[in-house]
Formats: sequence, C-alpha cells, structure tokens
Amino acid sequence: MRQTLVIVNKHRITVGINSIGYYIPSRVLTSESIAKSAQIELSVLTEKIGMKQKHVADPNEHPSDMGLKAARSALEKVSISPEEIDIIAYCGAGHYDYRFWSPAAKIQTQLEAHNAFAFEVKNFCNSGNLGINICRHLLLGNPEASYALVICSDTLSRLIDHRDRSAPALLMFADGAAAALLKKNESSNVIHEYCAITDGSLADDVRIDLGGTKKPFNDTSNLQEQYVKVQDNEKLGMILGEIYLKNYLQVINQSLSKSGYGIADIDFLFTNQVKNSLFKEILYNLGLSEENTYISLNNYGHMGAVDTFFCLGKVIENRRVKEGNIVVLASSAAGFSWAALTISF
Repeated sequence: MRQTLVIVNKHRITVGINSIGYYIPSRVLTSESIAKSAQIELSVLTEKIGMKQKHVADPNEHPSDMGLKAARSALEKVSISPEEIDIIAYCGAGHYDYRFWSPAAKIQTQLEAHNAFAFEVKNFCNSGNLGINICRHLLLGNPEASYALVICSDTLSRLIDHRDRSAPALLMFADGAAAALLKKNESSNVIHEYCAITDGSLADDVRIDLGGTKKPFNDTSNLQEQYVKVQDNEKLGMILGEIYLKNYLQVINQSLSKSGYGIADIDFLFTNQVKNSLFKEILYNLGLSEENTYISLNNYGHMGAVDTFFCLGKVIENRRVKEGNIVVLASSAAGFSWAALTISF
C-alpha cells in the first residue's frame, strides 16, 4: 500500500467551518455550443461526462475578483468583520490575474482584512482541502488567532482550447469561486483529520508547455501550447483506471479512521466533479447513492478546488445536512494527488 500522509490533531481545541460563501459568474456555455466548437457528439458531454452547461467568467472578470466576492459572501452570512480575520489562504491551480503576483494579498487589502496574514496554496483540485488543513493547524498553533478564510477561485475555462477534441474531459473546465470561514472553538462543523497521497509518476501527463522556464514565450511561440494538454490520453486513461479509484478510497478510509469513524458513518460525500461513470463507481464502492452527495457538474461544470466547497455550501443552504452528520470532502488533482478530510456537523 502506498504511504499516505496523515496529519493528526493532538490538540483538544477544535476548528470548524463557520460559513461558506460562493460566487458563480453569470455567463453560460451550453454543451451544445461546446460540442459544436470541438466538433464532437453532444452525447460525449451530456451522457458520458454528465454536463449540460457550465459557467465561465466574462473577459473583464478575473480570479481575484471572484474570490473577493466569495469571501464577502462567507463573511456576510455570519456578520464577521474583516478585521477579525487572522489568516487568508488563496487556493487554486495557480492561474492568477498576473503571472508573478499574490492574489491572497490583493484580496486582503480589498477586503480590508488588515490584520490577516495572506498566502497562496497551489495543489490544483486538492487546494481547497489542503488549504483548510493548513489553516486549521495554523489556528491550533496560535493562541491569539481565531479566524481563517480559505478562498478557492479559478478560471479554468481559460486554460483550455474549446476547439480541441483530443481530451473531451477538459471541456468541462469551468469558472467560479468559493470561500470557507474557519473558526477556532466552533462547536459544530468540526474539522477532523486530513489524509493525502501523491503518485508523481503521472506528473508530466497533464500540463501547459508554454510560459514556463523550459519553454518561455518568444516571437516564434506556438500559441496552441498555452493550453492544458494531455500528453497521451490513452496511456493516462489506462493508468488512472488502475489507481484512481483505489487511491480515492484509500484517503477517504484513512481520513475517517483517523477521525474515529468508518465508511458506514458517512452521511455526505462531496468531491471534485468527475465524469458520470467514475463518480457512480466512487459512490458504489462506499455504499452511497446520489442522496448522499450534491452533483454540480451538470449545471456548473468542473470548477477545480471550488467544487467541494460549492457542493457543501449548496447542501447547507438546502438544510440537507443535519446535526450529527458526518461529511467527507474528497478530491483528486493533477500531479496526481488525492486527498480527503472529515467533518462532523
């Protein structure tokens, strides 16, 4: 069994999720229009992947703009002053408004959270779960800190060429933002243990070639290389078919176990949004059904690290989560990595 990173809370003080806010851009791309651009069958998107439409940012709308709106939404729900925030973590795929820049610092000053230390977390679709875990431990380790704001925001739709039919799963990349406000000594929504795995043998399989140190922009650059590409779609599919589900289940199992729970205790599972067949397989192997989750892919696409926060936020809004429920946030990310954390409501 692959070695798993397990971080155990040895403190008696708790940290919980005090509120969740989100922002979804209003602009919509339908699967019909996407299928037409990529010259693929509509059924590939609507049936195989499970997406009817997705939301994308306007050209003048940027990741930090969306992140700021999500952060304000989270604070408004609990009437917390920005000056009470001690930590801000901006989490995502690293595709910021500018290439060399700090969106966390920008949001800190726009939010007027002048007392907060702000930083970035980049672990692709795992970033939100990792950000929660990092901020939880920062709160536990600092007796003077009480609140942390974990912000996820990405414009993933801008990282793909919608005319490229070589890897249809990339066509579900969408835009959005969500934010979780963490509070020390929160009596409900208590965050428990985080577990993660990385299999670096797949590190080169999904990437953007242009713009890094190996292939910087120049006058002869091939602009098609500025988009996310799957280097060998068939090979990647075969390898992920062997390890993806196994690693997903492993981190979920270990997060639950270290938190004092088991698979049978799960009331809700929220994940990064994946194609229909894979998600059904995850649910089946955990003895869960669609009643135990929230599927946002069909109407919102895949928003990266935003997915898990957004799905949890929607279910809380709909009052489906009850006191005593056990919730697992699980995710997988390019690299490839898998992560899970357990929350008791």
